[in-house]
Amino acid sequence: MARHPFFYSDRLLSYNMGPHHPMQPRRLKMTRDLLQCYGLFESALELVEPQAALVEDVAEVHSRGFIDMIGQLDAGRPVAGMQRYGFGGGDNPIFEGIYRSSMLYTGASAQSAQAILDGEGTCRVAFNIAGGLHHAHYDRAAGFCVLNDCAVALRRLRKKYARVAYVDIDVHHGDGVQELFYADPTVLTVSLHESGRTLFPGTGFTDEIGIAEGEGYSVNLPFAPYTTDEIWLDAWRASALPILRKFDPEAIVLQMGTDAHELDPLAHVNLSAQGWLEAVKDVRGLGKPIVAIGGGGYNMTTVPRMWTLAIATLAGVELPDEIPESYPHRTAGLTTLTDHSTPRVSHRDLETARRFADRSVEEIRSVLFPRYELN
Repeated sequence: MARHPFFYSDRLLSYNMGPHHPMQPRRLKMTRDLLQCYGLFESALELVEPQAALVEDVAEVHSRGFIDMIGQLDAGRPVAGMQRYGFGGGDNPIFEGIYRSSMLYTGASAQSAQAILDGEGTCRVAFNIAGGLHHAHYDRAAGFCVLNDCAVALRRLRKKYARVAYVDIDVHHGDGVQELFYADPTVLTVSLHESGRTLFPGTGFTDEIGIAEGEGYSVNLPFAPYTTDEIWLDAWRASALPILRKFDPEAIVLQMGTDAHELDPLAHVNLSAQGWLEAVKDVRGLGKPIVAIGGGGYNMTTVPRMWTLAIATLAGVELPDEIPESYPHRTAGLTTLTDHSTPRVSHRDLETARRFADRSVEEIRSVLFPRYELN
């Protein structure tokens, strides 16, 4: 059986915003090493060297002025006017090689999409864990994201497929992707996230459903803090998943941010690794080609194992839960792929989270289900 392309190089670690920034590139290397320890590069994955994105591909989703500014910042020195493009703050500091490294992770997502196009019938999933930078806007960096590789991959898929979907299970709303396709009926964007009332970027409410011809093709499922596996999965399966299924995309870009895990320091949702994985299984169950990309995740004991679980699941491989002793990053928190404890949530917080999710589901079903002739 053909192995699935996995686009990775240590050169991707150069997307490095500094030692004190929440998004540490070593999480990519830790994941790659864990996959290696499980023998996946010998059995299920083909390691492929990523190449930088073409400017013309990036220009399909970003302004030329924005791209030029990133190029000017590649030396790592301030440039007049950079703040207007979102650079220079704590979330998006400039660093040497910012243009080269951004074009590289974006190119890996474009290559993943092209692998699906070139291998239709044989290549059913392609991976770029360095991607998933969903907050980048048309002409502004935001939320640790410089270029929107998710959108570049979607554009590439649209060169062949009439309908594609974007599914985002990162704890933060996929605002940049939604914005870029907000009036496009050929791209369904689905985002599961903590509510903008309590978390960056402050968007992603149920009434954000698209505009003009794209009205009805943006689906947002927000959650309250302390949401657990059962609440999250029940809401997803009662609202967004039926719409995704009815839309019937020809291919899917799956953004696999792991920061909805209870241990993640930047959010307040209480998922387990295996609860989060259920949504990955649901997407795989649709039987469509998948471009699987990374995303958020800021706890170094959760990201490698959750991505390894997701990658193995999408590749059709079952792994032993016990992480191999040979894994060089094995620590007290990195001994098993799944979680073996249950998040402690008070009854009050649990009921608040449940009521919030029920309202989100009700609003989605009342507004969007009739458009899709769903009951």
